[in-house]
Amino acid sequence: MIVESYEDVVILSGPMRSNYWETIHTAISLTLKRHPTGVIIDCSGLTEITTDGAETFHDAIDFVKEHDRARIVLAAVSPEVMEVLRHVPEVRSQLPVVETVADARRSLDLLVKEEDHGKKKKKEVLRAFDRHIVAVISGDSADEHMLKVTEELVDTMPAKVVLLYPIIVPRELPLTAPMPKEEEYAAVALEQGRIRMCERGTPCDVRLERTRDIPTILQEVASEVDAAHVIVGLASDLKGNDEHLKVLKALLERVKRPLMIVRGRRD
Repeated sequence: MIVESYEDVVILSGPMRSNYWETIHTAISLTLKRHPTGVIIDCSGLTEITTDGAETFHDAIDFVKEHDRARIVLAAVSPEVMEVLRHVPEVRSQLPVVETVADARRSLDLLVKEEDHGKKKKKEVLRAFDRHIVAVISGDSADEHMLKVTEELVDTMPAKVVLLYPIIVPRELPLTAPMPKEEEYAAVALEQGRIRMCERGTPCDVRLERTRDIPTILQEVASEVDAAHVIVGLASDLKGNDEHLKVLKALLERVKRPLMIVRGRRD
C-alpha cells in the first residue's frame, strides 16, 4: 500500500490486506499538526481491503480521539471497501464517510476561526470574564426573540455571550459524521448572531456542537463555561408539536443552570 499526504489529506492507494497503522501513523500525526480540526483520508485509490486491513482505521480513530476536538473523515470510499468496513463493528459505528474530499474539508473547516483548540486557551478566555450567558441558536424565527432577550439581559448584567448551535446527529451515524447542509445552515446562523453581538459591543464566542439530544449538550456547555444563565428560544405556537414539548420538559429536568425559555410573540 502507498501512503501520501498533503495539506489536510492522507491518500491511500493499493491493497490494504493487513493493519497498516504503523505505516500511516506519521502521516496522520503531521496532518493534525497542520490542521488541528482533523484529518481526511482519501480512499479513492484503495483497490482492496480485508477485515485485518480495516483495523487500520480503528487504530486511526483511537489516535485522533486523543486530540482535542479533532475528527477523522473518510472520503471517496468504493462500495467494495465500504462493504468490508461494515463488518468491523468498531469501525462501522465510529467512522464518518462522505462522498468527496471537498465535502470532508467543508465539514472539518467549519468555524475553524471561531473555535478554541486546546483546553489551556479555553481556560484563559474564561478567566477574562466574570459572567457567561449561553444563548441557543436554532436557525428559525425564535432566534430574533431569543437574541433580543439576551441583549436586554446583558445590558443590565454585563456578560460574555456564548452562542451555541446544537446539531442533532441521528443515532445510526457516528457522532462526528459530517452533515453538510446542517453545518452550513448553522454557520450562517451563528455568524449572523456573532455580528449582531459584536456590533453592539457585546463580547461573544460561537460554538457548534454535535449531539444526540439538546438538553445534554446544553448542560455540558453551561457547566463548562460556568454559565450564569441559559437562554433557549421556543417557537411561538407549539400546538400539536409533541416533540418540542418533550424537549422542553427534558430541558427543565436536565439543565441545572438558571434557564430562560423565550417564546416568540403570538398574533
